[in-house]
Amino acid sequence: MMAKTTRPQAVSPMLIRLLLLESDNGGGYDFWGLLMCNELDIPGATSKTLRIMGANLPMSLFDRLILHLDCTPHSGAWNMAVDQAWLESAEAPVLRVYEWDQPTVTIGYAQNLAKLGETLPGWPVMRRWTGGGVVLHENDETYSVIVPAGHAWAETRPLDSYRLIHSALADGLNAAGMAGCRLAGPEDLIENPFCFVAPALHDVVRGSVKIAGAGQRRGKLGLLHQGSVQQVTVPQNFWRGWSGNLAKEITLVEELPPAIAQRAQELMVKRYALSLWLNEREDALS
Repeated sequence: MMAKTTRPQAVSPMLIRLLLLESDNGGGYDFWGLLMCNELDIPGATSKTLRIMGANLPMSLFDRLILHLDCTPHSGAWNMAVDQAWLESAEAPVLRVYEWDQPTVTIGYAQNLAKLGETLPGWPVMRRWTGGGVVLHENDETYSVIVPAGHAWAETRPLDSYRLIHSALADGLNAAGMAGCRLAGPEDLIENPFCFVAPALHDVVRGSVKIAGAGQRRGKLGLLHQGSVQQVTVPQNFWRGWSGNLAKEITLVEELPPAIAQRAQELMVKRYALSLWLNEREDALS
């Protein structure tokens, strides 16, 4: 659809239920993510979007959230570049959910690739802009929470932002039928360079198994939280439902606005696809 320069107009209001789950106890059903949607054309976007009026829960983290469901699998370099491009350009917090075009390893910004050596599988390796440990992306669910500078939530203390996002995620996973999800405490902590072998404080665990972790970066551009959910089967519409618990109003975007796509292409070529970035954390950006 061609981008429009006129002010968006809401049409075709409809009430939709994003997630319907059969309950394990009593044969009933658990309804959540019940949202009011309006169809919109967003200026600068290349696709039709939906504005979703969220559940307006007391624990909502944001007033407004852009939900970017990127359903086309991409390379590691492109995925990292899109996250940074959103951080540089977004006017509101973004939840981006994305996929990989092949099994990929990501390592934390500060990790030494040479020291990891032969411990890594023979997959493409990508250095993240965020911290944390080694993550193997094969059958995981990958998401990013992106909060631009100037938004009050970008000033949340690192440990608090990590706890709040993962607490909301654990609640969502429990509601989706994965009972027993909780935040890791001091008794769960393990030292290991591989993220999903070593729970960190406020990661999401189920029993003794870590199922969700993340790396964060905080700076003048805002907050970037890159997360992965593993070792559980997430329902098809989980992320749409979860977004309704994160914010009071959600704008759904399925294709990147052209300006963000153009910036992501530049970041991929001049940073994330470079061996210089992978090995030395250097790039060709001016």
